[in-house]
Amino acid sequence: MEELPINAETTNKALDIIDESTKETRKELDKAGARGVNKLAQLIWASPIGRKADIYIAERPYKMEIELKKMQEKYDNIPVEYQVEPTSYIALKGVNELSYALEEEHLKEMFENLLIADMDSRKQNKVLPAYIEIIKQLNKDDAKLLKLLYEDDYNICSISLELHTENEKGYSEIDNYIIYNFKIKDGITSFSTLKLNPLITDNLLMHRLIEVNYTMYYPDRDKEYKTLFDSVKDKYELEENSSLSYKKGVLRLTEFGLNFIEICLS
Repeated sequence: MEELPINAETTNKALDIIDESTKETRKELDKAGARGVNKLAQLIWASPIGRKADIYIAERPYKMEIELKKMQEKYDNIPVEYQVEPTSYIALKGVNELSYALEEEHLKEMFENLLIADMDSRKQNKVLPAYIEIIKQLNKDDAKLLKLLYEDDYNICSISLELHTENEKGYSEIDNYIIYNFKIKDGITSFSTLKLNPLITDNLLMHRLIEVNYTMYYPDRDKEYKTLFDSVKDKYELEENSSLSYKKGVLRLTEFGLNFIEICLS
C-alpha cells in the first residue's frame, strides 16, 4: 500500500511551527499586557475563548492523526495508476486550513475531499485554489443546499412570491421557494418544498456556485410550479385588498459550482 503523500510527520512538523508561533505570540501579548498596552488581550486569553484555544491547540495533533488515517483510506481507493503527488499550494494550504476545521464536520469533509482529489490525476486539473477560500466561508446549511441541488438536478423548480395590493402600483417580493423530490407514481404526487434562506442564497450567489433567474423558467414544468405555489400560498395572512401571485424561475448550479461539488462534496 502506497503511503499518502501528505503524512503525519510532515503535518505534525507544520503544526509544531504553528504551535510555536502561537506560543511566541502569546508571550508578546503577555509582555504587552504587563506594560499596560494590551490589557484586552490578557482578558481574552483568560476568558472561555482563550481556554477553548488552548484546548484546541493541545488536541489538534491527535485529531489530525485521526483525519489522516481517514484520508489514507480514501487515497487507497484511488486506482494506483491515477495516484499522483499533490500540488504544493493545495497540499500546504489545504492541510493548514484543515487543521483549523477539525471540529467542523462539514468543513473537514470538504477540505479532505479537496486534498484527495488533488492526488487523483483524473481530478487534479479541476482542483482550483479558489475552492480553499470558498470552503472557509460555507456553513452546514450552505453545503446542504448545494448537495440538494446536485442530487435533484433538473427537478428543482423555484418560484418568487409577489404581494399585490389594490390601487397600488407594483408589487412586493416576499419569499422564494424551491420544490424538489417531485414524483408522480400511481397517480399520487409526492414532493418536498423549501423556503430559501436569503443569507444562504446570497452567500452561494456571491461565490458563483449557484445562479437564480426569474426571467426564465422550465416550460415543461408548469405542473411543478403551480403545485409549489398551491402548497405555500395559504401560509400567508393577507389583507382584504391584497393578493399573492408567483413568478416562475430557475435555481441551479453554475458550472463552477458543479465542479466544486464534484471535487469537495462528493
